[in-house]
Amino acid sequence: MPEKQRFLTITEAAEFLQVSEISLRRWTNSGKLRCFRVGGRSERRFLKEDLLAFMRTMNLQSEPQAVETETNSDTLPEERHVCLFFRDPDEQWQMMRTYLLEHLGAGVPVLYIQDSTPPGRLMELLRAEGLAVDDLITRGLLRILKPEEAYLLTGRFDAQRMLAFMESAILGALAADYDRVFLTGEMTWSLPNAPGAESMMQYEALLNPLVDKYPAVTIVCQYDLRRFDGPSVLDALLTHPSVHVSSGRVAGFYGL
Repeated sequence: MPEKQRFLTITEAAEFLQVSEISLRRWTNSGKLRCFRVGGRSERRFLKEDLLAFMRTMNLQSEPQAVETETNSDTLPEERHVCLFFRDPDEQWQMMRTYLLEHLGAGVPVLYIQDSTPPGRLMELLRAEGLAVDDLITRGLLRILKPEEAYLLTGRFDAQRMLAFMESAILGALAADYDRVFLTGEMTWSLPNAPGAESMMQYEALLNPLVDKYPAVTIVCQYDLRRFDGPSVLDALLTHPSVHVSSGRVAGFYGL
């Protein structure tokens, strides 16, 4: 294979451009820089000619220092596409509880795509909070779906199809005269190696312009830290404007 066609690892590509690997992940997640995914871990590989073209396009000269900031609730941006990290089912519920009770209690329609939570557990937890779950379902205020009814509807994940699915759910709620809608999914559906899951972070990045288009929507993507590896967690951080962890909410990751 000619030298210009040799694939570079992310470390080699970062050294070639004199930038950080975090920037390369961000640019590939946003679609600005082409990369190829290889192996069972879908590791990034780059062509030197793509890097050269990207350098000319972006006129890269120096890499600014990435800044990670933690702010209090008074200075946080509006949280509408949130990456929620949890370590066990109890922590997951305590973190999700506020979102669900706030929206369902206010009569806001909720779509919950359930995977790692055992069937029936979510309904039991909501009933324990005094919510009339059966009535909420009958009225269309609570929809609980399996991954096969959403992410893997055709047997394979497709980022554009899932984006259309989410937009359809939003438009349906707005057409029914609701002024808000809450969507959440347990992201373990992608493990291990679900068909098409390599485009999951592309989908996560596409949700950002979707929530900009529809200010009435809040989307929370739930990630189990016991099951996602370090690179996957970093990808999730880089594709969400806001992150919710058990110690509080952290903002400022978007754009790193």
